[in-house]
Amino acid sequence: MSGRDNPHVTGGDASGHGWWGKGNCKNDYADVYNCLYEYYTDGYWYKKACSPTKKLKPYGGSTWRTNARKKCNSESKLISWRNHVDVNVIDEPDTAEKPMNQAAIKCVAN
Repeated sequence: MSGRDNPHVTGGDASGHGWWGKGNCKNDYADVYNCLYEYYTDGYWYKKACSPTKKLKPYGGSTWRTNARKKCNSESKLISWRNHVDVNVIDEPDTAEKPMNQAAIKCVAN
């Protein structure tokens, strides 16, 4: 089971985190990464940044999460962003799901 926060601005960057919760999984580690997407007026979402893939234990604080960041060129306008997370529990079947959270933040990265 995946976890993620809303996209937000941190230190002049669009930022998002990813993690996982054990749920019914038998294994104690998963490969996790998350990616940030910015919405453009042409109606498409464009990938702006992805975290490195990390082998994580179930969420237990800021040590056990991934972080994707993209520098904002401007913080003057609200833009929609999405934070997608992908969790692959070690040695367990995987789904194609990449759940996401969406938020409007003051960050233009294009």
